[in-house]
Amino acid sequence: MNRTGRLAAAALALLLATGAAKPAPPPTPESQLLAADRAFSKLSIRRGQPYAFLATMANDGRLYGNGNDAPVYGKAQAFRRMARRLPGTLSWEPETARVSSDGRMGWTSGHWLFVARGARQKTTGNYLTVWVKDRRGAWKVQAEMGTSDLAGKK
Repeated sequence: MNRTGRLAAAALALLLATGAAKPAPPPTPESQLLAADRAFSKLSIRRGQPYAFLATMANDGRLYGNGNDAPVYGKAQAFRRMARRLPGTLSWEPETARVSSDGRMGWTSGHWLFVARGARQKTTGNYLTVWVKDRRGAWKVQAEMGTSDLAGKK
């Protein structure tokens, strides 16, 4: 085999080995929204719940508690309330996402976990987050609500 033939065979082998022969399909709107929700959770773990909501919530977003708290209106009020709560780590994993046909609004739902700092106490529940796209096309939390699991169902 001459030099040109060897180069062509090597290039073909490289393409087949890397899987470059078939491009990956583009991400769906739902997979993009799930990725935004997962990034939101990672930010909560890394920098804390108040910071994550401050960075991700729409200016006029709303939070609805899972019991005795009044609704929170706006990101500044949300930050203040969260900063006064029991210290710990809040994380979550989205399970489902849906996006409107125009791609500007969507929702995610899944399961959350709160581990209080310095304690072995864990609280779990389910959540629903409503998302909207801002002027730059970034997903922002418009409304968030959660429920707590019954005792013993963690």
